[in-house]
Parts: sequence; structure tokens; C-alpha cells
Amino acid sequence: MKRILFLSLAGLFLNLSAQKWVDTTFKITKTTVNYGSGYDFAGNNRTLDMDICVPQNDNPPSCGRPLLMVIHGGAFMSGSKEDYDLQRWMKDFAKRGYVTASINYRLGQFQTNQNAHCNVTQLFNVPWDCSNMADTAEWYRGCYRGIQDAKGALRYLIANRTTYKIDARNVFLAGESAGGFIALGTAFLDTLTKKPANCGTIASVIAPNSIYENICVKQFNWDTSIASMRLSRNDLGPIEGSLNVSSEKYMIKGVGNFFGGMFPGWLSNNTYNNPPAIYLYHQPNDLIVPYGSNKVLTGFSNCFLNLGCASLMSNPWVHGSAHIVNEIKALKAKGKKAPAYWFDSTNNTADCVSQGFNTSVVGHAIDNYQLRTLHLAQYFAPLIDTMETCYAGRILPLNILQQIQVYPNPFEDKINLKINGLTIVSIQMFDLTGKEISIHSQKISATEYCITFDKLVDEGFYLLYLQNTIGEMASYKIMR
Repeated sequence: MKRILFLSLAGLFLNLSAQKWVDTTFKITKTTVNYGSGYDFAGNNRTLDMDICVPQNDNPPSCGRPLLMVIHGGAFMSGSKEDYDLQRWMKDFAKRGYVTASINYRLGQFQTNQNAHCNVTQLFNVPWDCSNMADTAEWYRGCYRGIQDAKGALRYLIANRTTYKIDARNVFLAGESAGGFIALGTAFLDTLTKKPANCGTIASVIAPNSIYENICVKQFNWDTSIASMRLSRNDLGPIEGSLNVSSEKYMIKGVGNFFGGMFPGWLSNNTYNNPPAIYLYHQPNDLIVPYGSNKVLTGFSNCFLNLGCASLMSNPWVHGSAHIVNEIKALKAKGKKAPAYWFDSTNNTADCVSQGFNTSVVGHAIDNYQLRTLHLAQYFAPLIDTMETCYAGRILPLNILQQIQVYPNPFEDKINLKINGLTIVSIQMFDLTGKEISIHSQKISATEYCITFDKLVDEGFYLLYLQNTIGEMASYKIMR
């Protein structure tokens, strides 16, 4: 009964509050900025830039606007911030009241030294040959560099939040294909213990076969030639990267993953107290990123086996959206922290031949842009914190979130706090209209604290704010 009530209230809350961040009503301006530079896989120093869109005729909340950063796909080898869907996302969400950004990140991976060629590249204009990697580590390292750049881009935006009127408590990410991997990794790879071993120093590669010189290296502008590439594979550094290093804090509230996925272990090693919510869109017949769990590009590879093409080389095992949902369910069954999610899918089962002749049934694509982005906006809207309690530069630090447990949630007549090594000086609770429900201003140094209510509050959603002795604040969405 409680679950039914919870879902009903959640649906009611969505319908009542989502309109503000869902309708595309504002005029926008677009600028392009440089947010740093970094060395790519072959040793070239690449300049990194992003497009930024800002609403012009809105009335921003006092703490600033939510931020959405979108990330392009392209198998970590190609793509651009200028990609059509990315530009649409960026502009449409700016019209909804967000500050939005579309980023470029470092691209490229080492192809194999073997003569692995298939005429698919020439006959069907698809980059078959370029997908034969030196080893599976190349996929991990390509994604890792993208995550580092995305984190650096976020820090640039947060450092300039006054200019763009960004609320650092309300950060959202979205990406398609490889961009979905990067968006999810940016949100969930939050500690050095999650760094993949193959992103440290590993053996140098043998130079790619000369067949990749023109169709890959030069076509995608990875280098001037294979001969000029640096073949050593040094340690890629910390997950956070080295761009725009700052102590400024931000909170990722939600991630949109469009037919992307995760490498194994990203969720099972989750260290978040309040993990970001995930919107997942995927079609069952995706030939590039598996719907469930399989090697990346397996469907694509299988399509051309009958044409005499060997299977693609060194493609790693990854988890698509359906598998991510199962992982979340498994974490919850074990009583572990797990993200909330919305899984958006289709019944599309068109095979690779049908997809080749009818682009409307392609599995690695969005079937209905307007519908799916509307769903994304509707899912993100209730996550946006618009309370006026905000502290520039010290907003929602992770150390507070990781050192405080708030339970039970949903609650009845009391809320328990389990505090580890912090002194809390203020506790405030508000309903979603901004009405203050409860306030406690005494110092709390105990490891356990209980908030009781003389009068039962109404059923619904509430925001609980905790402040420590140096002014840092954390917020929790709770329900009765």
C-alpha cells in the first residue's frame, strides 16, 4: 500500500512541478569557450572547447539555474560538440531554463598492428576497420580520458557559476552512445579506488598497421601519420584529471544515458550516500552498445560475418541499459545504496538487414526525439532543488553526504541521523512550497540524533538541510 501511495504522490508531484523545467519557453544565447587542453592517446596536445547556452528572458532562482552538460558519442574515436542531437539538447534545455553546455573531449585509440581489413568500410561507408583495437585497454583508456575532460569542463562551469548564474547543487549530465559512458562515468567514478588498472602505466603498443593510415588516422585527424605517434601508454593520472583543479563543490543530481552503458564494476563499487538518479533510453536491437550485457559492437560485427568479415578485434565486455537496471535492482535487494532510475525503451526488434534499408528502425538511435527528451526533462525536473538556502563555493560537499545517514525514508513520526565525525549546528526541514516545517539550531556532536514531530506532518516530499560548523550544507529529499 505504501509503495502505491509513494508512486501516486511521486506522479502528482511530477505533474505539479515539472512544468517550470519542461516547457521550452525562453530565448537563449550561445557562446563558445576554451576550457583547457590535454594530451591525447598519440601524444598530441589538444585544445578543448565547449558551447554554452544561457536563457535570456528568464528569472533565475536566487541560487542560480540548473546546469546540464551534454556529451557526444562516436566510440571514443569521432564525434563533436556540434553533432546534431547534442546541439538540439543543449538549445532545448536552455529554453527550459537550464544553463547548458556541449563539450569536445580528447578522441582516438590505437588500432591493431594486424592487417585486419574488411570491405564493409568502403562498401557501406561505416568505420569497420577503425574499430579493430590493439587491445581492450584502448577502450577503457579512451573512455577514461573523456571522463577526465568532462570533469574538467564541469569544474570550469562551476568556477564561472556567477557569470552564468549556475546553481552548483543542481548539476545534470546527458550523453549518447560513448557520451553516455562518459556521462555515467563522470557521475559514478568518484574515488581513486575506481580507476581501472589499465588506465595506469601499461605496455607500449606496436604501431598500428599501415592500412589504418588514411581511413582512420588522417580521416579523423588523430595525427599527421602513424610514424609520428607516441606509442608509450603512460599513467593517465587521477580520475578527476588535471583541468581547472579547484576546491569548488558541486552535486550531480541526474544522468541521462541514451544507448550508452557502463564498464563492469561502476555500479557495484558505488560509494555515494545519495547516488545520482539515472534516465536510461535503449532499444533491444541496438547493434553497437548491447541492450543487456555483451561485448561492444557485437551486433554490428555479426551483421557482416556472412560477407567474409572476421569478428572485430579487442572489443570489451560492457553493460547496456537493461543490465544496468538489473544491477540497480540487485543492489537494492542487498540493502545497498542504489540510484533511482527511469528505463525508457521500445519494442523494436528489426534485424541488421532491416536497419540497413530503413533508418527509422535503427536500434542505435533515438526513435522519437521530442518524446524521449520530454521524458528526460520530466524526470530531471523534480530533482532540481530551488530552496533559497545556498552557499556559494561550499555547497553540498561530498564529505558531509558520506558522513551522515538519514533514515528511515519514507518516515512516520521521526527521522534518525547517524553522524560520523561531524558537528551539526543547524537542521531545517521545508516542504516543497518552501514552507519551513521544523528547525533545530543547537549543536549536535552525538553520533546518533533523532528528530521528532509534535504534530505529524502531511504525507508528501520534504527537503532536509544540515549545516556544519564551517557553513557547509547538505540536503536530503525525504518522504512521509
